Amino acid sequence: MDFTDFQTGKDDEGRRLDKVIRIFIPDLPLSNIYQTMRKGLVKVNGKKSSPDYRIIHGDIISVADILLKPSEKSEISESDCQKIKNLIVFENTDLLVLNKPQGINVHKAKKDEVSLAELVEAYYKSTRSGESVSFKPGPLHRLDKMTKGLVCFSMSLKGARWFNEQMQSHTIKKIYSATVEGTVKQQQTWKDYILKEDETGDDFHTVKVIDGSSNNVPEDAKECITTIIPLETFTQNGASFTKCEFQIETGRQHQIRAQSSFHGHPLAGDKAYGAKTVGQMFDLCARKLSFPANELEIPTIITCENI
Repeated sequence: MDFTDFQTGKDDEGRRLDKVIRIFIPDLPLSNIYQTMRKGLVKVNGKKSSPDYRIIHGDIISVADILLKPSEKSEISESDCQKIKNLIVFENTDLLVLNKPQGINVHKAKKDEVSLAELVEAYYKSTRSGESVSFKPGPLHRLDKMTKGLVCFSMSLKGARWFNEQMQSHTIKKIYSATVEGTVKQQQTWKDYILKEDETGDDFHTVKVIDGSSNNVPEDAKECITTIIPLETFTQNGASFTKCEFQIETGRQHQIRAQSSFHGHPLAGDKAYGAKTVGQMFDLCARKLSFPANELEIPTIITCENI
């Protein structure tokens, strides 16, 4: 019988064997996976092993070829992998930071589309073959489809855990830029609440902003805090616009878009949130990330040029 060997890496260390095997054979019930192990169709370092065996870095897992099926995922071409290389702003062992273009989803939204997450997974497999049999890179935060700029992906368990710890302790700062309608004369900090509304079609959700001073805030509403800083005011086709910087203390869906509209300055081109049809195109950009000093050799400041 023919077997395919998989060498484990540091990100597989300590994982249960049955959990790892489910990655190779996702459609097989757990009871059947246990049965294949008893029959010797799955081996560790050439020997039968129990489902609760904990992986050690460097183990060789052998899986009978009759159990393995070709991937049912859509194929990612070499040109798609090259697209990721062209978007890289920073990469090291633990973290990948991309300059996301406008018009692509970070997560898959429709069956027939290719998401940024899928492209990163293909890039990981093509550049880090053999590093892990169970680790899967993934986005560590989100950007809306029409928002461009910096988005981070984990490239190791260590990187994912570190990033999530910093997010929970609010030590990662995100700065955006966008053109808004009207004249913003001075820096303002908005403290409101956001409530998710019904779908408007095509799986698109808007959110509703509730004034932070309201005494009737629904229990499921979430606090949102945004500071807007005017950078440049200009006039186009008889309408006034202001290029602004946004600093967010919370990361709610559509936070900048919804709060800007609520406070009388919808983002230019953002018709979903009440923008007029004159002048500027929608240009919301996640342009700067600030990280605390760290041992992962991640720069404390990462920027992109989409401004």
